[in-house]
Amino acid sequence: MAISKYEDMSIFEVLDRINNHTMLLPDIQREYVWKPEDVENLFESIVDDYPVGSCIFWKTSKRNINEQKPNLYYFINNFKERETQNEKAPEVMNMDDNYYIVLDGQQRITSINIALKGNFKIKKKGKGFAYDNPKSWQEKELYYNLDYYNLTEEDEENPPKRFCFLTNEEASNGNYYKVKNIIAYDKIHVFVNAISNITNNTNCIEDLKILFQRLINENGNGVIHYYCINEENYDNALDIFVRVNSTGKKLSKTDLLFSTLINGWKTGKKDVEDTIQTMNCKGDGFNFTKDYLMRASLVLVDENTSLKITSLTDKIILKIRNNWKKINDTMDKLSNLLSEIGMSDERLTSYNATMPIAYFIYNGGEVKEKQTKKEIKKFLAISMTKGLFGVASNDALNQTREALQKINCSNVKFCVKLFENLTLTGNRTFKINLSDIEYWLDTFEKGNNTYILLSLLYPNLKLSQDEYHQDHCHPAILFEDKNISDLNLTDEKKNEWKKMKNLLPNLQLLQGNENESKNKTPLKVWVESGNEFEYHPEGVSLEFKDFEDFFKKRREKMLQQLKIIFGVDK
Repeated sequence: MAISKYEDMSIFEVLDRINNHTMLLPDIQREYVWKPEDVENLFESIVDDYPVGSCIFWKTSKRNINEQKPNLYYFINNFKERETQNEKAPEVMNMDDNYYIVLDGQQRITSINIALKGNFKIKKKGKGFAYDNPKSWQEKELYYNLDYYNLTEEDEENPPKRFCFLTNEEASNGNYYKVKNIIAYDKIHVFVNAISNITNNTNCIEDLKILFQRLINENGNGVIHYYCINEENYDNALDIFVRVNSTGKKLSKTDLLFSTLINGWKTGKKDVEDTIQTMNCKGDGFNFTKDYLMRASLVLVDENTSLKITSLTDKIILKIRNNWKKINDTMDKLSNLLSEIGMSDERLTSYNATMPIAYFIYNGGEVKEKQTKKEIKKFLAISMTKGLFGVASNDALNQTREALQKINCSNVKFCVKLFENLTLTGNRTFKINLSDIEYWLDTFEKGNNTYILLSLLYPNLKLSQDEYHQDHCHPAILFEDKNISDLNLTDEKKNEWKKMKNLLPNLQLLQGNENESKNKTPLKVWVESGNEFEYHPEGVSLEFKDFEDFFKKRREKMLQQLKIIFGVDK
């Protein structure tokens, strides 16, 4: 048997093997998670001649793969966030070559493959660019900035990059070299001559020369330095991989747990990835993870919610697999529900808080009625504003699950009262009192918490159908020094007003286009133009100079409504 040892491989050979499918990924590997900036930084490290870490490969044969039939996958060329998945390779291989199964190093190798063979599809930033809208996405490739060393002024907020992902249009507006053009050359002198024809900057030429040398592994200074496992048996190779990563902590606990869950489950990797992808593409998008789905599965099948390898016994793993269709259907209903009530990744501060809702659905609970959706929003609002699932989350998940186990979910409507007798770690409860509401009104600044409270204060808005923004009643621009200085306020009062501008009493929900049209318009002018807003305090001046009186009176109206919503008597 060949001895396992450290070896080197050129990037050009890696790309060839990826292309002819003799370098593959096992199903225990996590999905690709690097961002474009991570790839840019990797190439920065390469041209700076820094080491970029070692890989672990299992070197095996066609015979071993065909006999043992491990789940194997192809590498990604083109990547689109929350959508792209690795394509499954066939169980029977027909090549007569050696095979390399990448047990560690997938992120780096995939990144290099994307940079030199593919592209990133990147979602445009800003509200209104939905994940399911093709116009929200831009195709970008990796470029080297040929003007990098010519820039004389330092922009501290947006420092120049040597490597950056750009659209073709963006690249044409500057002086850039497409990095993937490098692979058209096989001789260093030919490549250097070609580069010298497009730039005379010696620093740029040296950067690209070093990049080429490291890609072809000249003088043994390549990018891919790997520990080669020469084992006949796949399980033995995996054992080495798990031991290395358990001690070196190269992979997260979740990834090791995931490998335990799907080991022997032929469709496991695809099933889990499909479920997460479907959930994340709902509405304005979410960020559900394997960590979430694994813990949620344990919650749903009534098992220990701690994510520990010892928790995933063969019995529990089988239980999750046997109930996977029901788990998947529950997750689909949950993500639809969250989208319908206006939630998204930007607005959901506690993913754990959704698990009791999932448990209710899993056990036959219906969540279609308007009143039920209102109660679910109240549950999330309480959970998020009080941080009930952030600390000692296992205790919160176990106690809320026990509360639901005591009822017949198919015959009982979901409501906050189901949890009102629970006392979580730290004496935290689901009960809301007057001091809680006053804290919300006087403390929470424009953000996730104010959004969900506004969604309760504006119960008739169709948040899933229209795009709603949090808008300042009195525009934020009026609180800038150049405008507020005319009111002869003390410095202390100015600072107080500046904080008050972002609090609930000065916020409302407006449709996106309505918010854009209002923009900087003073509240008084906007109302006189025929517009109106909720919780308008009667008989109160809308002049900006009377902001404090407006704030106090609108605060009182909101307070009274929140008391009704949360059933607070005093």
